[in-house]
Amino acid sequence: MTGIYISEDIYRVDTNKKVRDFYTEINEDTRTEHENLEFLRSKIIISRYLYASNMVVADIGGATGAYSFWLASLGHRVHLLDLMDKHIEIAKGKERHNGLKLTSYSCADARSLPYADNSMDMVLLMGALYHLHAADDRLKCLTEAFRILKDDGIILCTIVNRYNMAIAPFKYKVFDDYGKDYIQKVLENGIHKKASFYNHSPDALAEELTAAGFEDINLIAVEGVANAFSDNKIPDDDKEAENLLWIIEHTESIPDLLGVSRNIIGVGKKRIAPRE
Repeated sequence: MTGIYISEDIYRVDTNKKVRDFYTEINEDTRTEHENLEFLRSKIIISRYLYASNMVVADIGGATGAYSFWLASLGHRVHLLDLMDKHIEIAKGKERHNGLKLTSYSCADARSLPYADNSMDMVLLMGALYHLHAADDRLKCLTEAFRILKDDGIILCTIVNRYNMAIAPFKYKVFDDYGKDYIQKVLENGIHKKASFYNHSPDALAEELTAAGFEDINLIAVEGVANAFSDNKIPDDDKEAENLLWIIEHTESIPDLLGVSRNIIGVGKKRIAPRE
């Protein structure tokens, strides 16, 4: 792994207590299995940017490796990184169980990545950004991703959409638990303290990707309009599932509808070499 991997130990962190506490209570594997619409749609979107058969991918904040092992099954070389020791240990157990081998495992902070400059074809940030409440921390995370990407490398990052706070309290019948004042504050500033999330607006995600140096920014709704009327699960009926995925795809990048989706994926490209 010469030229890609720098160190296992010097980037190990013991901070981020809120994130650690959050994932002490949350079983990420169970959540991914239950809310399978997000996982399927994210894979569909990622697949559009897999421009070669053996890409080098950094899955940053990749938890127990749901996306990592899927990409490894397709022949890509995947470096899994997460803040939580338990997630990394679970992922290593999965490797032993399913026979799919990842290129490396790291327990580290997304704001200080243990990878060399210009070493990755793709970086996934499928969860890291919404755990970083401060704008400068999110910028560090994105600029680190920019640093490790090769020229023309692709970043895909998931955010929790701020305007989902206008839908979720009704959908999950927790409006009174939150209260109007709390909901209004989340809609205004994006800080969802009860979930330990920073909720982006679509425009803010595009602005942060641009500030980190990325070009060709594209915003894509993950659940899209389905978020307003479904439980984020793929319907059991095949025809209903086909129709739902069709309508999500055909409305996924309409600016006026982005705010309906629970999650949005931002895509950007690193460009260093001058274009003629």
